[in-house]
Amino acid sequence: MTPADFQAWVALMAARGLSERQLVKALGTGSNQITRWKRNGAPTYIGLACAALSFGLPEWRSPNCADP
Repeated sequence: MTPADFQAWVALMAARGLSERQLVKALGTGSNQITRWKRNGAPTYIGLACAALSFGLPEWRSPNCADP
């Protein structure tokens, strides 16, 4: 995820009412890391997490195989 992509994602989430503090918690990182990703870009797994958060997907839970 390029720095521009990450910055755009942060701006999109802010427009949706999420603070940077909430993004830090959702991504499981610290505020200093958010600053580094804005400057240097973020790794692929963070880009995937950002995409999931953008679409409102919950944290992954294994499906219960016993359910039909």
